[in-house]
Amino acid sequence: MINIDLDNINEEMIYEAFNVDGNEAEALNDSYLELFELIGRDAMLKLFKYFRGDKIDCPMRLYRPEFIADLAKQETDRRKRAKIARAGGYTVKFIEGVLSKRRKENEAE
Repeated sequence: MINIDLDNINEEMIYEAFNVDGNEAEALNDSYLELFELIGRDAMLKLFKYFRGDKIDCPMRLYRPEFIADLAKQETDRRKRAKIARAGGYTVKFIEGVLSKRRKENEAE
């Protein structure tokens, strides 16, 4: 018999009460099973608690182009700028476009 205190319940308690530990493949929905395998139980439960029901969109690039442009701006060598841009997931042409747009905006002010 499963004993759950409904007045003081959280996701970890349910996980334990349902004896999910070791039976994740049978118990968890596919998306949560994938998260469990990727980031572990505690992080998966945290994501469930804060984002359940929401659609999470993970962009292709981790960093904002403005951030990468700020880093690239510090370099005068175009090859080094290109390396920074590529490391951030952008082309040097795109990053230089961001820098150029900023210069034009600053001149207009």
